[in-house]
Amino acid sequence: MPEPNPTVKGRQLGTELRTLREGRRLTCQEAGRQVGMSASKISRIENGRRGARVEDVAALLALYRVHGRRREELLDLAREANDRGWWQRAYGDTLSARFRTYVGFEADAKLITNFESMLIPGLLQTAEYTRAVMRGLDVPEERIEGRVAARLARKSVLSREFPPQLVAIIDEPALRRPVGNTDIMLQQLGHLVTMATRPRIRVHVVPLSAGAHAGSDGPFVILDFDNAPIVHLENRTSSLFLEDPGYVKTYRKLVMSLIDLALDQRESVELIAGVARELGDR
Repeated sequence: MPEPNPTVKGRQLGTELRTLREGRRLTCQEAGRQVGMSASKISRIENGRRGARVEDVAALLALYRVHGRRREELLDLAREANDRGWWQRAYGDTLSARFRTYVGFEADAKLITNFESMLIPGLLQTAEYTRAVMRGLDVPEERIEGRVAARLARKSVLSREFPPQLVAIIDEPALRRPVGNTDIMLQQLGHLVTMATRPRIRVHVVPLSAGAHAGSDGPFVILDFDNAPIVHLENRTSSLFLEDPGYVKTYRKLVMSLIDLALDQRESVELIAGVARELGDR
């Protein structure tokens, strides 16, 4: 049976347990021997790839001499790491396992940086635009409404009391590509302008005048948390999470390169509104 993909809270718990173990100068083998676990089990818990039973975490905390409030915080984290999110409860049959993992990461991110070259970023799409995208991707009609509902549920992260910061970098062709009919595009462009006025959302458009650029390789998302960040890449048949610091650094440099080419927030909003006016005048 394959190991589950790591969750944010699972990774956070694993990092804490690894730090505690190393602070006691114990190897996985030595710690496992004292609490009756295999070294591989402890390693998987520390990597966030195995749901840690609260009883196992309690045994490790006793070994590492963690007591009081800190112990209770880590036990609560273990319980939360095993709790299924709304995207698993409500859309387990609609979203792929890999994408459910991504949505879990997205829901816990403090900063979401999304570059899109072909379409409007998912968190900024209207329902009608999403529906038209799904039809363009030949998603079976009976599955479309479920996916649209899941997309709308994902967007609620931007309306929380403490929402993440969203930096959306959009290649201008994505604004001009017809998706659905004219009314759908006008509504989508208007929605994008409205969302760009929110205090924790930044929208930057890379204009056509920038020519070819490094983002031409395709879309990506960088998710930042209180602990290590993740880069997410996706295509039609697969999804990839990059955690290696070297890869993350490469994509951060790419973001800076794209921001340098892009219009600032005010100019970007003006360009989006201009594209909408051109479309409306046709």
